[in-house]
Amino acid sequence: MDQNLQEQRKSMVLPYINKFLTIVDDVILLWVAIGIVGVAALLMVEAITDFIFYTQHSISHIISDLMFVLIIMELFRQVMRQINRHSFSLNPFIFIGVIASIRGMLLTQMKLGMGEAEWEGAVLQLGIHAAIVVALVFSLYIYSKGRPKEE
Repeated sequence: MDQNLQEQRKSMVLPYINKFLTIVDDVILLWVAIGIVGVAALLMVEAITDFIFYTQHSISHIISDLMFVLIIMELFRQVMRQINRHSFSLNPFIFIGVIASIRGMLLTQMKLGMGEAEWEGAVLQLGIHAAIVVALVFSLYIYSKGRPKEE
């Protein structure tokens, strides 16, 4: 009888604990989402000031900042999926990897074009970034084939 009473109390308390932890999780995710948007806004302000106070090296900084904003916003979308209780997906992380590799390719190409990088090292970096993009696109293709369609 005593054990039955303890199990009854547990079954009454667990939903409240679960609800409390869900609320804590939502609050933390909300703060993360606000922080991500804040960082993206700061990067956009930095890109705009680089554009206004243009110098020869501003183009690479502007492109780098804008591509980084894309990466951050993909993270924001994943946080929003968690807040809205959507199923987990690898797609945003694959997109982040592709964007980051393309960003690396663009920056390396600009440095090479401006004479700020050595030829051999820059070509090696470009090849590595290109291989990462190909691998991630192939991974996305395989992942999307094996995953049921989302509505």
